[in-house]
Amino acid sequence: MTRTITISVALAALAATAQAQDGAAVNDGAPAPDCSARVNYNVNDTLPGYADPDGICHPFTATYSLVPDYYEGEDYYVEEFTDKRIRARWQECSQDDSCPDGALEAARGFTGSESQDTGTVDPEGRIDPEGDVDLADIRRPSYFGTEAYAEPIADAEDRTFTVEFTVPRDTYETEFAGLSGDIHLRGWYLAGDGVEGPEGETGRALVIMNNGGGGEITAIDQRGFEGFVYDPETGDFVRASASDGASEEPGMRTWRGFLADLNAAGFDVLVTDRRGNGISGGQHGYDTAEQGRDMFRELDQLSSGEGLRVLTPGGEEFEGMDAVEAIYPDGDPEALPIVLGGYSRGSYAVAWAMQQNFVEDCDHGTSPSTCTEPRGDERIKGAILYGPNPGGLGYRAAGHDMEEAALREEFHTAYRLDGDVLANLDAWPALQLIRGTWDYVEGMEGTFDAFGRAGPSKDIFVFHGPHGLGTQSPQAMALVGERMVAFARAAVNEGDGGEGFAMPSDMRELVLSAPPHWELTTPPQITRKD
Repeated sequence: MTRTITISVALAALAATAQAQDGAAVNDGAPAPDCSARVNYNVNDTLPGYADPDGICHPFTATYSLVPDYYEGEDYYVEEFTDKRIRARWQECSQDDSCPDGALEAARGFTGSESQDTGTVDPEGRIDPEGDVDLADIRRPSYFGTEAYAEPIADAEDRTFTVEFTVPRDTYETEFAGLSGDIHLRGWYLAGDGVEGPEGETGRALVIMNNGGGGEITAIDQRGFEGFVYDPETGDFVRASASDGASEEPGMRTWRGFLADLNAAGFDVLVTDRRGNGISGGQHGYDTAEQGRDMFRELDQLSSGEGLRVLTPGGEEFEGMDAVEAIYPDGDPEALPIVLGGYSRGSYAVAWAMQQNFVEDCDHGTSPSTCTEPRGDERIKGAILYGPNPGGLGYRAAGHDMEEAALREEFHTAYRLDGDVLANLDAWPALQLIRGTWDYVEGMEGTFDAFGRAGPSKDIFVFHGPHGLGTQSPQAMALVGERMVAFARAAVNEGDGGEGFAMPSDMRELVLSAPPHWELTTPPQITRKD
């Protein structure tokens, strides 16, 4: 319930930002909006925008919190939102009555697990994530190839391994929930045919993908049900309270489509439900920094076999080094170049993993945080962030910084990205940012700021749509899949990730670069100029 309220507050804040600070929607130096237009799902309000030569207004998410007039530092969105600064502000705030109401209670809402959706429509595929699991009970790509679903991921059936990794419980579970022992992360490993290298040779390369918040890789997404309904009393498009009885998670077919695109292009693709979600174990689903470490644990087990169990496409089960050899019969897993990818909360896990690998490996489950040298895994070549928050806490809705500070200080959990991550994006070898123009998670200015801070190997792609996957234009999502493939191919070949990609010079150019495909509830509008 708290999580839903928090998102609702963020959406309300989104609509209000255009009126904040004398009507400014962006900071000084960014192009001022010159029009406004209504968007429907899931904002249902009028947003600022930029008009194209045909008079169509292209709306975008305004900046939630502008740099204050009194600020005298050099880099507001970094300096005021580092781990050290938000923790200090929380300590100061919690000592007096000025502390934001509800911050602690809101933080408490991120200390549980997500409800399991897989199996709520069809019991086939429903498991006990905390128990001993028969890997044959987990749905495979072929499940989604029936006439009812007809998903491209079904084409990967004959090269898909059902996988299970063993990882420790996180700090919240051991210190607050009194739990002990290991948990298991489960999902799929799609073997690829190889990716062409710069000299024309073909070699295997791996993309590790991470689902969004509550996302379950084996959940049903029925065609024709996008997860929203029209409310004739308000004129708003709102989230459906229940599905049509045939869908478990609207939007998952789109996410699986990206996996299919990458695999069809030759990439190996690994995806597991994140801890505390879906078919993976764990009672805590929100420590994205720990979920970042899980990717390194998975990579270690794909080499050593320790804690690894697989079910082959032919139905044979292997453990340990036998499992490794089943996936890599002719190759060395430690030689594979790797790209990390994630959607929404999964993109936070990816960003933490990149920070841990290239900048510093910090344990935010202690107070204060303790940091060590970066992991330095040279196999990791880049990151794909979809529906992301690379701008960190400063570009989120007001109050999220104190919620995050309370979460770290009181519950030893790191969920949202901070200014330390934003400050060090240039240390990543390559970065791709993908988002909807009215994605509520952060203002468009935050994403463009992050893009500007990244190194030369980078790409940014925007489309007309919200944060969720369910109502997106199929044509726009097809372009997203193509863009992911192009970027991943450039990254693993250590080429310039920006080669062939547009490099917008300002936010106006970025917003107007969105292709002419609009999400299902919002048509383009020729509207008034402001």
